[in-house]
Amino acid sequence: METVSLPKKTNVSTGSLAGGNISNAFKITVNVPPGTDLNCPIPPRNLGGMGLKSTKAFPEEVYANLPDVQGALCRRIVDPIEREVFLVGMLGVTSGILPNVYGYYGGKKLEPNLYTYTLGPYGEGKSGLMWARKLAEAIHQEKHEKTAELVNAHKEEMARYKMESKMFEQGKSSTMPEQPKQPPHLKMYIPSNIGKTGMLQLLVENSGRGIMFETEADTLAEAMRQEHGGFSDVLRQAFGHEPMSFFRRTNSEDVEIPSPSLSVVLSSTFDQLLKLIPSVENGLFSRFLYYEFDSTPEFNNVFDKNKNGYSRYFTEMGIWFRKMHSELTALSHPIEFELKAHQQERFLKEFSEQKSELREHVSLALGGTVNRMGMICFRIAMQLSVIRAYEGGTLPHILECTDQDFENSLRILNTFTKHMVAVYDKLPRMKSFTTEDSGDRGALRLEQKRQCLELNGKGITNVREISILVFGSDSQKSTVHRWIKGY
Repeated sequence: METVSLPKKTNVSTGSLAGGNISNAFKITVNVPPGTDLNCPIPPRNLGGMGLKSTKAFPEEVYANLPDVQGALCRRIVDPIEREVFLVGMLGVTSGILPNVYGYYGGKKLEPNLYTYTLGPYGEGKSGLMWARKLAEAIHQEKHEKTAELVNAHKEEMARYKMESKMFEQGKSSTMPEQPKQPPHLKMYIPSNIGKTGMLQLLVENSGRGIMFETEADTLAEAMRQEHGGFSDVLRQAFGHEPMSFFRRTNSEDVEIPSPSLSVVLSSTFDQLLKLIPSVENGLFSRFLYYEFDSTPEFNNVFDKNKNGYSRYFTEMGIWFRKMHSELTALSHPIEFELKAHQQERFLKEFSEQKSELREHVSLALGGTVNRMGMICFRIAMQLSVIRAYEGGTLPHILECTDQDFENSLRILNTFTKHMVAVYDKLPRMKSFTTEDSGDRGALRLEQKRQCLELNGKGITNVREISILVFGSDSQKSTVHRWIKGY
């Protein structure tokens, strides 16, 4: 590998960021005027608060205060949107290659794993994700080569096993040989077009670790819709390292994954997102970091020579990350990450204020999402701190977050929060109704019909799924079918 020089980093002062019991929170009155077009999308609401109407771009302070290697990677990309997409992908990919690192959050051990989702128009701007993917390709290739070695060794063991078995059957040997076990399929990147059992099998064979990277999220959505093959629950459980188990029929054995560590990097158009996350009530919504960008009027300069070296540069930098991954894997004692006392105080204040503001200005339903955003911010701070410590040549047993990385994790999370609210506002929202609050059964029925038609218009065609989203069960699937067909 050639020596890769890191561009000089500009020093920027850290600065600081801006900083009742409601029993009927989800009971609302619905008044639908006569002649309402039930297929008309819900008009956007005034989000207010948190500067949510301001720019959703990552501020320059984010790039200036990243660890040196991550800052250099971002500065290598000349196009602003492509750079932002790369940053999102880089955070997701890097979160999956930091073994033996954890921190306590709410009494639970958390590793740095993140779920990221980039949303953009068809055919635009997502190339930054492919450069981010290269950061772990050297690790993936190393695992692939190791698998090939294990397969070859297994072939030799099987040949010996068959020979010894034949000798045993002929009475020439008194010892019955033991059949060699199948070698594991070692991977860093786990394919998304597999069923639930295949997904769990690969996690088992890779010590519960992996990265799911998919630039067309509907591929994952289709895999999740397969009969008996959906693994939405796997993604939800893996987010919090919840133990998972499955029965392997081949060997008739129960298999346990005590603490899965999965990172997910997805991208798609908004229509494709709806196939995976059809509503805000879907359990996956609050587990992802979202970044959304719009189409640009300019035609990209496809002859820009500054971009010609991207592939080689990011491939070579992947070797740097492979070295870091190897050294972290070899640690005899894992690294425990923690925030300093004043950072903990600031953290609690920031997210308490954010929770109150989002509940007041956007929706009461976002309280749980903010809780998970706090967990995600902690993970981002962990990632930045570990990489900075590795750059400095030290990997201590106890790793305290620097103020620089703490402040930057808050900046990053603040931008992601703006994008989350924008995505939330576009997703269908299932509402709870009571007859006494609606005051009009006809209005209630119209609203339910509107929701069903809206979901169908967004690409959800399964009437059972729509019935569950709107009515809470599949008992109304025949009604949904009639509404969609116009009966």
